Amino acid sequence: MIRALFLTLALSAPARSQGAADSQMLNLSCVEALASIDEARLAGVFSFVPEKDSPTAFADLIARDQKAMKRYLKKLDRDVKQAGGVSEWDHQVVVAAVSLYGSPMASMLPKQKPATIEHLATLAQAPAMSLQELTAKRGGQR
Repeated sequence: MIRALFLTLALSAPARSQGAADSQMLNLSCVEALASIDEARLAGVFSFVPEKDSPTAFADLIARDQKAMKRYLKKLDRDVKQAGGVSEWDHQVVVAAVSLYGSPMASMLPKQKPATIEHLATLAQAPAMSLQELTAKRGGQR
């Protein structure tokens, strides 16, 4: 019994220490997007999502929360108006969201208005630029 307990602890210890090592620096576009939907508290959770998967994870988040979707779309509209495009990360989010609504998973998501999906599709065609370029084009307008 004691051996089994020690073996269990020994086998679970590396998994715990590896979990701490898996956290990473969060993409600034992701931080900005979380702040735009008033969910900055989720930054800690997103730090455990691999950077390549964070746009898809964020797209899933906003697809399940209509208020968050509305706030995020307002942020993207401001970016397009002020800078003439969206960040590369935001572009990936929009493409992932459009893909979600066009997939069989759409039936598991809350219903979105067709206008919202069209809005996403339009934003997917907006020019994508680095966050540095986007920030420079925004200037002091924010």
